[in-house]
Amino acid sequence: MTKRSNPFIEDFVQQSKVHVGMKQFNNNEDRLQKVYEKTLELLFRGAKMPTKSVEVPIENESRKDGFKQLFLGKNGHLQQTGAVTKPITQKCLCGAVSEDRCSYCEKELCGACQHPCERCQLRYCNHCCLTGSEGSEICVSCYS
Repeated sequence: MTKRSNPFIEDFVQQSKVHVGMKQFNNNEDRLQKVYEKTLELLFRGAKMPTKSVEVPIENESRKDGFKQLFLGKNGHLQQTGAVTKPITQKCLCGAVSEDRCSYCEKELCGACQHPCERCQLRYCNHCCLTGSEGSEICVSCYS
């Protein structure tokens, strides 16, 4: 026996549940402007932190293509003068100078801490490299 039909089908309006949280309720322009200003302040505060890099002045006259190097100022505007900083040399977990990165977790690795995968031949750290059944080293990507 089949179900009887709904006698109120003409008046039926399908309803759906919609969750409105405090985040959606409080997203007005003033609040968004405060969030933007706080984020900008945190970015500039982080940029002002001293780094252990060496500053090297750039000579604009020696450029062969005629272009000038522009720099970001403390207020976020472009400036004509400034200094280029050399990147800090990265250290491996064991303390040696880094030569490469782990292909899975991207940690810095020295020559002694690198483990090549038997299948894909990429270099991995000891946390991302597993020992296979024959004693060969296999990365976590190739292990499955």
